[in-house]
Amino acid sequence: MEHLADYFKVFSEPNRLAVLEALRAGPLNVTAVVEATGLSQALVSKHLKLLTIAGVVQRRPEGALVYYAVIDAAVFQLMAEAQRLLLESRRQQLNALAAIL
Repeated sequence: MEHLADYFKVFSEPNRLAVLEALRAGPLNVTAVVEATGLSQALVSKHLKLLTIAGVVQRRPEGALVYYAVIDAAVFQLMAEAQRLLLESRRQQLNALAAIL
């Protein structure tokens, strides 16, 4: 369970999710991720490194550039399912609050 918890921590940072979302369309270099997210180069590099260490993203050197890509597109299904669960939880909370009022 500890390893699973560590894996989920990878997805617990909004900027990291933005980097993953930028990579949804396919491999990008750091500059392209910076342009897609509006984050600083240093921040993008940091998050790409963490995502690579976690085994979510792979890096591929190509000449002077390094391209990053999501290893398994199922990551996006995981993110979508988490978002669906969050929205459903919020709906239930609102319905419970409305029943009280």
